[in-house]
Formats: sequence, C-alpha cells, structure tokens
Amino acid sequence: MSYNNSYSKTGNTTQPARLRKHRLAQAVSLSLLLSAANTALAQQAEPATDNKEEVEIEVVQVRGIRASMAENMAIKRLSSAVVDAITAEDIGKFPDKNIADSLQRVPGVVIQRDGGEGSTVSIRGLSSDLTFTQLNGNFIASSPGEPSRSFDYTLLPSAMIQKVEVFKSPEARLDAGGVGGTVLLHTRKPFDMEANSGVLNIESTYADVTDKYEPQFTGVYSWKNEAESVGLLVGYTRQNRTSRVLSGGTDSSIWRWSGVADTAVDVNGNPVDNNNNWAELTDAQGNVYNGVWFPQVARVGITKEEREREGLQLTGQWRPTDRLELGFNYFGFTLGQDRTRSGVSMPEWSLNPNFLTGVTLDDSGTVITGMDYTVGAGGAENDLQFPWMNGSYVREESTSDTFDFNLSYEGDTYRLKLVAGNTEAKGGPTESWDVAYKSSNWGENQPFIENAAQYAGWALGDRMSMYMDPSTLTNLLSGVGGGRDPGSSNSSFVRSTLEERYYQFDLDFDVDWGIFTLVRTGLKFRDAKLHRETGNNFFLAPDFDIEGALASGRGIDQFDSYQWNGGMPLAKDVLKQQGEGNIAGGFDINLMPVIDWDKYRDIILSNYKPYTRIEDNFVYNIREQGKAFYLQGDFSFGDFRGNTGVRVVKTKTTGESTDLYTYFLDHTDDVTGLPVTGDARFVENWQLISQTSEETYVLPSLNLVWDAGDNLVVRSALAKVMSPPGYGDLGSQERISFVSDEWADDRAAFNTQPGFSGSGGNKNLKPFESMQADVSIEYYYGTGSAVGMALFYKDVDNFVVPLIIDSVRDFAGEPGVVEPGQITVSPYSTVGNGSNAKSQGVELFIQHAFANGFGLNANYTYNKTNQADVNVDGEKFGESPLVGSAKYQYNLSAFYETDDYSIRASYNKRGETVLGINSGLNVYQDPYDQVDVNASYALTERWLLSASVINLTKSESTSRLGNDTDARFLSNSYSGRRYYAGITFNF
Repeated sequence: MSYNNSYSKTGNTTQPARLRKHRLAQAVSLSLLLSAANTALAQQAEPATDNKEEVEIEVVQVRGIRASMAENMAIKRLSSAVVDAITAEDIGKFPDKNIADSLQRVPGVVIQRDGGEGSTVSIRGLSSDLTFTQLNGNFIASSPGEPSRSFDYTLLPSAMIQKVEVFKSPEARLDAGGVGGTVLLHTRKPFDMEANSGVLNIESTYADVTDKYEPQFTGVYSWKNEAESVGLLVGYTRQNRTSRVLSGGTDSSIWRWSGVADTAVDVNGNPVDNNNNWAELTDAQGNVYNGVWFPQVARVGITKEEREREGLQLTGQWRPTDRLELGFNYFGFTLGQDRTRSGVSMPEWSLNPNFLTGVTLDDSGTVITGMDYTVGAGGAENDLQFPWMNGSYVREESTSDTFDFNLSYEGDTYRLKLVAGNTEAKGGPTESWDVAYKSSNWGENQPFIENAAQYAGWALGDRMSMYMDPSTLTNLLSGVGGGRDPGSSNSSFVRSTLEERYYQFDLDFDVDWGIFTLVRTGLKFRDAKLHRETGNNFFLAPDFDIEGALASGRGIDQFDSYQWNGGMPLAKDVLKQQGEGNIAGGFDINLMPVIDWDKYRDIILSNYKPYTRIEDNFVYNIREQGKAFYLQGDFSFGDFRGNTGVRVVKTKTTGESTDLYTYFLDHTDDVTGLPVTGDARFVENWQLISQTSEETYVLPSLNLVWDAGDNLVVRSALAKVMSPPGYGDLGSQERISFVSDEWADDRAAFNTQPGFSGSGGNKNLKPFESMQADVSIEYYYGTGSAVGMALFYKDVDNFVVPLIIDSVRDFAGEPGVVEPGQITVSPYSTVGNGSNAKSQGVELFIQHAFANGFGLNANYTYNKTNQADVNVDGEKFGESPLVGSAKYQYNLSAFYETDDYSIRASYNKRGETVLGINSGLNVYQDPYDQVDVNASYALTERWLLSASVINLTKSESTSRLGNDTDARFLSNSYSGRRYYAGITFNF
C-alpha cells in the first residue's frame, strides 16, 4: 500500500491531498483532526529510531475555513455511521455566532429561531424534540420555563465548542432518544491544546429592529505542565443582547367556518370537522356571509427581549500514569431575560352588525381576507372596544449546571471508561404581568359610550395590515376611552426544574474474532426528575393583612390584587406618548399605542406590596428512571468495515399532574353594570392524576461501509430507534373552562358561547418508534473536496401532532353548576399519536476547495412524507404529515480565503414546513430563505478583525392554515438584520 504524498497549500493551510483505505487512513486522519496532518505523514515516512533528537519534524498549524472543511470531510469519511461534522476554524472561532446556525448547513437539518438566533434543531423532517443533543457524550439539561426534551442552543456559547457531530444513523454505543438524530457537542480539552494558549475576543452587535450597539466577550485559556500529566482549561463568555420580534396575524389557534349547516372542505374536497362553526356572519348592511372561513381575532404585536448570557467552562485532566487518566468538567450557563410583549387586537366581539361595515373575500369567495368597522354601523354609537391593547412583562432567569467526573484506563488490549455526572437546569419568571386596556369606557362605570377610535379595519395578504382612527392615541392620552380590563390583567407564571444523574461504564476490547476487530460494551443508569410549578404574583394594598388572610383559611387570590380594587392605572397615565416606532417588518399598521412598562411597574410597586402564591394544586412532576445495556462489534474485512450491535433500554416513568376546572358563573352585575368579582364570578377545582408505565425496548443497528476505491465510499445503515414523547405533550395539565348561560348572556354581544372548552396533554401518548434505513455514496477527490448522495427512509409510529378536537367524556358534575353525565369539551386543544408515517428522501452534497483560495459547500435535501392517521384514545381525528417536515431544503456557502483575509457568504432555504393541525387543517410555514455573510482580516499572526451580517435579506417567517390557498393567513414575524464586528487575540 502506498501513499501519494502530494500537498495542496493555500494561505496558511497545508493538508495531504488524498486519504487512502481505512486502516492507514484512520491514523492519518487522526493527525488531521489534531491539526498536524503533515506531521503525521512525516512520521509515516521516517524510519524507526530510539534517538528522538535525530528526528526533526516541522509542524504546520492547520487553520482557516479550508482546514475546517477538510477536517469535517475526514470525520465524515472515516465514520462507520452516517455522520456529518462541523469543526472550529480556530480556537474560539466557530463558523457561526450560534451552533444551531452552523448546523442548518448540514444536509437534512432545519433549525428553529428565537429572536433571530438558532434555538432548536430538527433532522430530516422530525420535531426538534426528537433530536437528542449531548455534551461530551451525555445529556445536558436546558429548561427555560416550560420544560422540553429539546436542547436550547441559545444557552450554549459557541466559543466553547471544538467540534459537532450529527449522527443520522445510530450506533448501539450511542444513547437512545434520537429518532430524528443525535447531535454530539465536543468541547476543548487542555491536553489537546498548547500550554498557555487561548483566545480573547471582544465584539459588538447591532440590529435594525433595536437600534442598539451591544457588547460580547469571550475568553479561553488552556494550560498543561511540561510532562503533559496535568492540564486545566478555563473558558468564559458574556453577552448582552436585545432582540425585537415583530409579528402580525390572526388568532394563533382558531379560524372559524361561518354557517353551522355548512361544512368546510380540505384541498381534496373532503369534509373538515373543524369544531369551530359559527352562526351566520352578517354586516351592518344585512349582507350574510355563509360558508366562508374567517379569523376570530386579528392582531399585531411586538416582543422585545433583553438578554444577558454568561457561560463558564472548567475542564481538568490528570494523567498519573501512561495508562490512567482522570478528568472533570463543569459547564455553567446563565440566561437572564427581561421580555415585554405589546399587542393590538381586533377580537371576536367586533364580529356583529353593530360594527361590521365591509368584508373582502379571496378570489374563491370562501375566505374572508379583510374587514372594516365603525362604531356607528348599527345606527348608533356602540362599544367597539378597539384597539384592545394588551401586553405582558416577564423577568426570568434560566440556568444550566453540569458536572461530571471521568476515568479512563488503557490496557494492552482493552480500554475502560467510567463517567459519573449530574446536570440540572432551572428556569422561569421571578416576575410576570399581563395587562389589558380597551379604547372604550367599558368597566369605568360611565353611563355613556366613549370610544377612542371611531373606525378601524384589517386586511390579510403577505402580512397583516391594520389601520385605526389616526386620533386614537391622542384621544387615549387625553382620557377619552381607555377602559381598564382587569379580567385580562393577571400575573401567572411557570417555573421548572429538570435534573438528571447519570452513571456510565464503557469497555472496549481489541479482538481478532474473524471479521471483528473491536468489541464495545457498556451500561448506563440515569435518574431524571422534572418538576413544574405554577404561581401568581399578586399586588396587595399596603394595609392588607397577609398573615390574617392565610391564618383564616380564606387565603389570598387574584381578587385581592390591585386590578380588582381600583388600583389599575388609567390608560392615559401609562401609555407611551408616541406609538411604537421602527416597525421594519412583520406587519403594517398606521398607529400602535403601547404600554410604558417602566412607568406601569413603578406605579404598582410604589403603591402596593407584592405577594407570590405558588399553586400547590397546579403542578406536574415526572420521574424517568432508565437502564441501558449495549453490545457492539466493529468489523473489517477486505474493503468493508462497519459495526453492528444492539442496545436494550428499560424505562420506568412516573407522572402526576393536577388538572384545573374553572367555572365562569357571572360576568356583569345586572343592576350596577359593574364586573362581578370573587366566587360569584368564577370558581376553580383541581383533580390529581397519576400514572406509571414501564417499557423495554430492543434496538438493533447495523452500519456497513465499503471503501470501494481510493476515493469512493459506499454506506448503508439499518436500525430501530425510539424517543419518549415531549414532557408538555405527555404531562401538561388540563385546563377546562365552563361558561354558564349567565356569563354567555352578559357577553352575547361578543358571541360568547356557553359550554365547555379547554386544553391539555395526553397521558396515553406512546413513545415514538421508527425503523429506518440509509444508503449513500461519497466520492473524495481532493483535500477537503467531495461529492455525495444519500437515500433515507423512516417508518415512524406514534409521532405527536397538535390537535383541536371535540372531546366527549364522562363528568362527575359540579354541585349547583353542572349535573353529572356526559359532556363535550369543544374546542379542546391537545395532542395525538400518528401512525405509519413515512419519511423518505434524498440528500445531495458537494464540497470543493479550489487551489486559488475559492471554495464552496452546497447541499440539497428532498423529503417526502405521507398523510398518516392521527388518533386520540383510539379514535381517528384527522390526517397529517410528520410535524416539522419540510419538502425540501438547500444550502450554499461560498468563500474566498488568503493568508490575510477570508470572506464567506451562506444562503439557506427551507421549503414549506408542516407545523400541526388547526381548525381541522394542517398549519404550514411558507418557504423561508436567508443570506448570512462572514469576513475576517488578519492584522498580524495573533490579531484578527472579524465582521458578520446575519439575515442580510431581511427575511420574514410566515405561516398559513392549509396549503390549498394562501388566503388563510395565520402569522408573520420578523426578527431583524443583525451586524457583528469584533477583534480577536490568539496566543
């Protein structure tokens, strides 16, 4: 076997031009992964000698985009499974500002964004909850308020990551849990770095939606002694960031079908039981709109978030002997968030002839795309209550702390590794407010109607457009209208704690058993606990006797809080003097009154004392205990290699939750016209539900690789995989509301209907299970250059789909309110299991590095899914493709690199994506594309200037109901274009 020792050198990158068959190639590529490929080749060429001083080896440090691309390809080529990789270009220099943003360029990967930053990752069309993310081989908890199995990538600074591997086909040695795939994040270690080396980076960012310049600092320092027996690495990052997301659309959960006798149909003409029929819709001129779709609520909103993110890494290594190594890792992340949401809505109470003056229909005449209103449409001025100004303020903090000890021992023919660790995440608000005002005088005990806005309207198209009387804000600030809405001014929050302890034992044996060269086996034990609690912030009068109320057993509730006792400020005292400005995208509106949250909080906190009540009757707890055993054999024969094995997983899950029933009894006093309060307004009851299940899964896997030529690799893989359902889908409490006839009569003008409605999880959800197969061919024709194609197939059972249904159930009754018997909860928002879903497609990729410094990386993924049945408690409620699946996506990155500077532009596009079921139809997100640009310039060998533009194209995200028409618009959002500039010092 011989090697072609030719080299290709561009800029500061030196790499071997070709990799050969697997045994020698593994050694060469291992050196490549350590950024000294030329050194490895020199060692191969030199004769053996005991006099080390006679051998002088020149080390060329591998850096830059080209080197990173070559490293990525080396990892992909040498892997026995279907794997893609991303490596840092240099210390602290990951390809993107966010790890998820880099992952979106991997074939088959789609990311979801939060405030413009990549937050979660989906692989090959499956939900992000089915992407299993691990840090150095183990689970890392992240739980921002609402608990999730999906890792929140906004929590993890990219500066700490050296390499990311995306496993699309499993191996028995890898933890189960990734039906979509497994993402392994690898951090730096001191033994892998030079002594006293590191990086310092200072950066500033600016976004067009915030007009603010904000700092970011990153530092990494690594030390090891001369004998390389002791090492320590410290990493720290701090970031201040303001995000501002502008969104407009229709109600997030309900589109209506006008005409009880008529039935909506889907794109194939099949009847749709959308559970949201509405009596005939009539305007002021007497025109009847029957058999049409229309949104229940039109809205625009702005979410502003100020984030403070800190990350700390401590990694130690101690090698007391040549065979034994001990280590520890600590990772601590803190994310502080102050978030405000300001909204203006045209709600359902405007949908009657007293206000409705004009209606616009789409070309088919079956979808209402615009409405106009006036307070005098019914012949006299009526209570329009527009704009309905609502908002929220949340101050919260999320933390994630992970600590592990590890021991490795290398014998002559075996390797042993022990890991024991604990990961814990806590998150949730310390302060939470919801506040609402209406532009009329409702609730102000005035004998006449006083509307701040005399007319208004909205229209749907590519985004939500809304207009209102231009004098509305002036009227509100002068005291005209501005009625307080205490019923919508609450202060509840959710906090959660997610903790997992884990112990892992791995043992690898070198063997010579026929084709098998390595046997891997191991055990893992994990004990995870999730606690989620609900609380309320009340603000009480200074003389309120808290101790007395608690001692009496009466307790403290929302009707003791400021908003129900005349303490809610007038709108004119808390609205900003100017409407919301700098509306760069997301919606169109001529005027947007918003609450000044600093002023609002100052008024309340100056006059009332806070009291926090944790709702002991409204929690859910989940405990998951798992044991796993695996046996894997790595084999090699001729030009073939791979692995086969089985992983056996046994789980015990115990969950308990309290379900809440709220009975709305009476809204308005018939004599005084004022809102009813206390128990006469509504009552609440809780019911504890507990459930335990035990499951055993046998998960076989096979990965086969054929090194078909010097540069050609053919792969195949077959496996069974599983993932547990999401925490919220499985254990979320039910919230059931009952509206009495009295309440409905008081709200008749607003089309309030009596009866039951609600939402909740589905405790009967089954775990996801999938049989999957992969076949691929890859051709590596140069340093960092390759082309390939992969075919994939997944048969998924028990995938989870959001639903809005009629839920028929037996009811024990509520004394004096509802008799025992069978009830129908409609609409009921929940989740169901889909069965026999097929996801199949093709991935194409090409990566090429030209000798003149140019290079490109492109990939395309096509994914076809079928319409699978969706069931709740054994009853079919509809059909849906796999939630999260996109029909296609493609990515293109082009770069130019020299010794002194580099520039890279990246274009990403994702096709239409399925989000769930709403009103009997699937929700689809429109195709989305985005362009990002990165550039750097080396002032010296150690100093580097860098700049980036994220979302150069100012792209917006849009979703619609159904894909048979664009007219059923749901929402549109814009997170802005963001600029970065910084300086880096490497040492």
